[in-house]
Amino acid sequence: MIEAIVINNKQVKIIDQTLLPQEEKYFEIKDYQQMIEAIKKLRIRGAPAIGIAGLVASALACDEFQNYPQDFSKLEKALTEIENARPTAVNLSYAVNIARKYVSSKLFLSETDVLWKKALELAKQEKEASNLMAEHGVEEIFQGQSELRILTHCNTGSLATYGEGTALAVIKALSRIIKVTVWVDETRPLLQGARLTMWELIKEGIECYLISDSMAAHTIKTKQIDLIITGADRITRNGDSANKIGTLVLSILANYYNIPFYIVAPTSTIDYNLEEGSQINIEERDSTELKYIKGVQIAPSSSKVFNPAFDVVDNQLITAIISEKGVHKAPYDFKL
Repeated sequence: MIEAIVINNKQVKIIDQTLLPQEEKYFEIKDYQQMIEAIKKLRIRGAPAIGIAGLVASALACDEFQNYPQDFSKLEKALTEIENARPTAVNLSYAVNIARKYVSSKLFLSETDVLWKKALELAKQEKEASNLMAEHGVEEIFQGQSELRILTHCNTGSLATYGEGTALAVIKALSRIIKVTVWVDETRPLLQGARLTMWELIKEGIECYLISDSMAAHTIKTKQIDLIITGADRITRNGDSANKIGTLVLSILANYYNIPFYIVAPTSTIDYNLEEGSQINIEERDSTELKYIKGVQIAPSSSKVFNPAFDVVDNQLITAIISEKGVHKAPYDFKL
């Protein structure tokens, strides 16, 4: 299985996802600033994976600032910087809040190891959640079919998690019992579908076809797509779900063509503090991501750019949200 992040006795390595699929390279993260940079630059990405990365970064910061017992504010500032590395995925703030529970001005000197233990515990929980999401997804989707044609968006596999994945874990599990064919949106502007999901599916030996994002409607219509399945980066209490930009249009297409639209995400992705999707802070990224592809300029330098990294799927467009706790259907009312 691919490992997006490897933790071993306070040594941390991540696979640099910006280099895929051309190069499969791990590099060591030596301090919390490096992890922040890796999260911001999408060297590590995917809500569950960056949650683990955030807790590891908190442990690294705690180790670093144990030398400054007279200035606990240095650690507090570092935790805030980690939490703000990417604003939309709730898993990052979830992880940093775990760290905040276990560090204080009185105990962070003597108990720094606790955060490393918590990071390993979170990784184990996410792996177990991945297995359970796959099971629940199969129970929901498999109804004796001999074949399924599935469309997915962005990357929701091992690269995004600590296990088989979220939506991709369900796809992998289905492929072990029936014939599965997957159509993969390229996922502009950063091409996570083309670079990462295709790479994972090919490694798994699952039949898959790459399409541009603009081909989704035609593909659903002409290839008789049975269902659309994606992950999520933040889910509110009423079931509104933020995911990689381009997901909203897929949910609308699924509704139009009367096919199921599934979200697969662990409960660590649910933000119990938000009632509905308009309250989600949508990350806007640098304009160069749209004006350049792999360093090649594709738009005039003076182009004005709107570059939201996520959009929000309205809960009424979601057939079901599949988590490690089961299959959730409308009306959604998530509670702790």
